Amino acid sequence: MSFGSILLGMLIGGIVSTGAIIGVTFLGSLVPWWALLLIGAAGCLLGGLLAGILAKGAGAGALAGLLSGLLVFVGVFLFVWLYYEAQITALIAGAGSVGEIADNLVSMFGATGTPVGDTITSWITDNVPSLSEMEAFIDSNFIFFGLIVGGIFGGLASVVNLFAGLIGGLFTRKKSDKYDSYY
Repeated sequence: MSFGSILLGMLIGGIVSTGAIIGVTFLGSLVPWWALLLIGAAGCLLGGLLAGILAKGAGAGALAGLLSGLLVFVGVFLFVWLYYEAQITALIAGAGSVGEIADNLVSMFGATGTPVGDTITSWITDNVPSLSEMEAFIDSNFIFFGLIVGGIFGGLASVVNLFAGLIGGLFTRKKSDKYDSYY
């Protein structure tokens, strides 16, 4: 168990897990929501397994998996903050009314026709009087939304990758050199 192998496992596991979680956002409405969850979970499991295999040992693999959740937090936070803020700002610039923005936001997140989507639409149209105030709100507060989403996915990925790293590390544990175990 070396510190370098734990860092390498953390780095590769975190990149794979983050890539899977961010990658499902580009699938959007091409696949059902449950398939997106399966793809994201499978990517996290694969990232944790790789972290454990590269860390070489059960304890080291669990540690590398746990630490890879930090990379998932940072990656998802930056993606949500920078990418989605730019997308929403572009929607605001091209829209004519607050109601149109509300409908576009709900459809962007795939919540059209759901109770959550209806609640978001009514809250936006009731509480945001103009497009300029909406843009000012997004510019000043969207970083907190990114932190919350990054924290949720980073925490979940830490737990999943901890157990997957433990299992991956068990694949590479050293065997006993006792010759009695062969008889």
